[in-house]
Amino acid sequence: MTIRFYLHNKATEGRHPIYMEVRWARHAAAEPGTSPVVRLGVRETVVKKFWTKKQRVSTQDEGRCTRINRKLGKLQKVAEQLLENAERDSQRISPEQLRTALLTELNLVEPVAAPVVQVPAAPTLPTIGQVAAEWKSFYKAKYSANYLRKVDPIVTHWEAFRPGTTLEDLLPDKKTRRSPFVEEWCEYLIEEAPRRDGGIGLESNTVGRYIQALRQLLKFSGLPFAWLTDEYTYEVEIEPLHFEEVMQLYEAPMPTEHLGHIRDIFVFACFTGPRYGNLRSMQPTDVVRENGEHILEYVQHKGRRKKTKVRVMLDEVALDIWQRYGGDLRVPANTEINTSIKLAAKAAGLNRPILQVRQRGPHRIERRGPYWEFITCHVARHTFGTLLLDGDADLGQVQNSMGHSAIQTTRRYAKSREAKRHSATKTAFQNLRASHTEASSV
Repeated sequence: MTIRFYLHNKATEGRHPIYMEVRWARHAAAEPGTSPVVRLGVRETVVKKFWTKKQRVSTQDEGRCTRINRKLGKLQKVAEQLLENAERDSQRISPEQLRTALLTELNLVEPVAAPVVQVPAAPTLPTIGQVAAEWKSFYKAKYSANYLRKVDPIVTHWEAFRPGTTLEDLLPDKKTRRSPFVEEWCEYLIEEAPRRDGGIGLESNTVGRYIQALRQLLKFSGLPFAWLTDEYTYEVEIEPLHFEEVMQLYEAPMPTEHLGHIRDIFVFACFTGPRYGNLRSMQPTDVVRENGEHILEYVQHKGRRKKTKVRVMLDEVALDIWQRYGGDLRVPANTEINTSIKLAAKAAGLNRPILQVRQRGPHRIERRGPYWEFITCHVARHTFGTLLLDGDADLGQVQNSMGHSAIQTTRRYAKSREAKRHSATKTAFQNLRASHTEASSV
């Protein structure tokens, strides 16, 4: 449960309305799978310079600080008491119930818009949503629609966390170079933000992507952005398939024609290694014939500027799939592939047990299960890179075949298989034992 008091962005004659926010997503009184929140004005205003980091009015605002702070303390006590009583009685509290209790106990009423005299309004700063819309419009001729959509979840989560927030509100304290506002938002994302699967709390890598996109909006607006650093993104270990497992999947009968189609797309990617975007945009003309061999040739584009030409010779399995579909793989949406390839892998009996580790802020989330539960479209690209290294291709060759601009990226695929690692460990100690003598030990 978190209770916050904050100042509304819009001020009248320099005085900002004070608002209260209560969240209890992980509280026992919350409905499972929901992120309940209540926001309401406390019908008090304060000059921004008199508002402290403790979310109270400074004593410099003589004559008003004591009365306002008492009201804020009473509001907080009412909310805490209501939720504690509900937890004790094993009851659920809805946002409507909490709002009604606060208004009733403190004899507050919702602010009602009253007619005002029309006066020239002071220019207001654009909200994060408005800046994001302007950014998308500015770059729509340069970037793809899919790339531009990356700012949409930022707007959604900021509106859920604190409606009407501006980029200026996020700027850090000049002394500490930290922004408590952004830190609170990141805490909200990790602990309370709803996920697509109905759960609560986003993974650290998702939070990291949002921070990087937020930096772009700050830079686009001409505001300082270097202070906002991504401290959440971590490298996810993806378990690739063994060659025998790829062939097992390729040769296994599928229960439906659709799963057979998805399986063929995935296996083709295991032998060629394109990213999903390139896989979906492939044309029959992307395979050319040179010196009796079939070469897949395409331009890989990741990010905004870097364009890399990739050429991969087709193995007989990949060539068979390509010719069978006439070069038109008809790749569906990524979500469809990720759902269907799990069913195809299950039908093929890919049941090797694996451990998946994810990070959500300070929480380490471990999950064990059969391989088919964790397989995704992107696993095919990792499988391609790893199989090349298993087949004794050097890093430079793998780098060119995968379109990596830096060899450091390719080195991630150079992690040896567990079987090779165990064999190397055993061989090392056997060599030491063979060279060991009683005299040397003495």
